[in-house]
Amino acid sequence: MEINWKKEVEIRKTELLEDLFTLLRIDSVRDDSKITPDAPVGPGPKEALEAFLAIGERDGFITKNVGNLAGHIEFGEGEELMGVFGHVDVVPTGTGWDTDPFVPVIIDDRIYARGSSDDKGPTMAAYYALKIIRDLKLPISKKVRVIIGTDEESGWKCMDHYLENERIPDFGFSPDAEFPIINGEKGMQTFMVQFRGDNKGGKNELLSFDAGLRENMVPQDATAVFISPEADKIEQAFAAFLENNPVKGTISVAGEQVTIELIGKAAHGMNPAAGVNAGTYLATFLNKFNFGGQAATFLELIAGRIHLQHDAQKLNLAYTDSVMGELTMNAGIFTFTPSTGGELALNFRYPKAFPKRASKLS
Repeated sequence: MEINWKKEVEIRKTELLEDLFTLLRIDSVRDDSKITPDAPVGPGPKEALEAFLAIGERDGFITKNVGNLAGHIEFGEGEELMGVFGHVDVVPTGTGWDTDPFVPVIIDDRIYARGSSDDKGPTMAAYYALKIIRDLKLPISKKVRVIIGTDEESGWKCMDHYLENERIPDFGFSPDAEFPIINGEKGMQTFMVQFRGDNKGGKNELLSFDAGLRENMVPQDATAVFISPEADKIEQAFAAFLENNPVKGTISVAGEQVTIELIGKAAHGMNPAAGVNAGTYLATFLNKFNFGGQAATFLELIAGRIHLQHDAQKLNLAYTDSVMGELTMNAGIFTFTPSTGGELALNFRYPKAFPKRASKLS
């Protein structure tokens, strides 16, 4: 029996897009401020999970909600269990969208919405593949579960809870990467670098520095507020900085208080070179001026060892594996206040031969 898979998908294209758009309209960013016993990672991820399971139930599949953290859609019989792992939570939207990130639109045959590629779109595609197999009454020798998580982008509470309460699949794959199949994944570790101590002693005084939404995202926006007796000089230098770097920004001066806002380009933390890190660019600019105490240390480290150093070479952590490639580092979150000092979240993706080296950092 020869099957034209593309034709089968085209037959169901309208329905597939309708179901996908139902999911894409749900703001499923984890919201810890709205966590309840009934919504363990917030109401948005729960709503998206329930919506996906409702689609499976509508189509006649066996479905199960596992504590509003995860669930599955099941088909087939057999002793072996295959898992298809997807997720419906999404990272924060950030800024710079030309369209509403939760109002999906199709422009030039591309779907624009948060989650269209990570990971609502691919998970829905996998579900429809299973649906086609069922509709065509194709024989399968294994039980298949499309397993849907709600916390992949943050703490993985979904999979921890699911695997504690449900059968662990004998094998599986995740439609959350490049096609056809990636048979390995780098390890991941986030280190928090803290700066504590006095903030005085320089000509300029840093009042606040903020950039980034998540450790696994390249910060698109960064803001710094500081006191400076040389505001005119800084304004002139900032104009030149914008001309010579791939960022946009604004500067405002009120007396001796200066506020700088910088806009770069967001990207996934797995490939930080694809983005423009507004946090490191802003720190690099400020490092040209005289700050004191831990503010100076904060800016110097970022400018000297983090900025454009996606392989962590200047931290003596660079490593390359012949199969998995290079270690990558993403500086995802930057914060600084005079009372709490500075904090920097560094998210590392390291290849398979790296754990013995990484253990030395702990």
